Amino acid sequence: MNRRNIQIIKALVFILVIILIAVLIIKTPYLLKKKGYAVKKSGSKVLAPLFSVHSINYNGQIISLKDYKGKIVLLNFWATWCPPCRDEIPRLEKFYKLHKKDGFVIIGLSVNNQGKDYVFNFIKTFKGGILTYPVGMANYSIEKAYGNIYEIPQSFLIDQNGYVVKHITGEIPRGYLTYQFNKLKEAGHK
Repeated sequence: MNRRNIQIIKALVFILVIILIAVLIIKTPYLLKKKGYAVKKSGSKVLAPLFSVHSINYNGQIISLKDYKGKIVLLNFWATWCPPCRDEIPRLEKFYKLHKKDGFVIIGLSVNNQGKDYVFNFIKTFKGGILTYPVGMANYSIEKAYGNIYEIPQSFLIDQNGYVVKHITGEIPRGYLTYQFNKLKEAGHK
């Protein structure tokens, strides 16, 4: 190998190292999370921030978190363009229909920039209009109150007393909601 080839190789290695360092700096926060989803446990109980929004799919209805005290609430931030959100909607809908008689509620808050008419059309047409739990539009103050919603789907499980007991980033794993719901329901009966 001549001197010129060695210099070229050194330059390429240097460039690759710089690129690798840049990628690590950018990706470090994401690399620290579990792959796929992260379930954040809260060390102390935090009251769920209250909000009120107009329902998109129930004309004239106001969705107000304070109206659901005494119920177990899943607050789900989502968007129509989000593939993981679309994947979990049928599972959430099925769980909602099975357990709403047991005091379970899902509130969907869309983070779509296209507006409520666009989201309403999605709700009416997605998989034959299966989505029946109340859906509203998230706004900046709600997103900020819940710790800034930078990733979706993002869900907050709220107990019967209005406390956030679980924060899930990403799709809710299969079986996880059943486990948490049963745990909260049992704790509420004690």
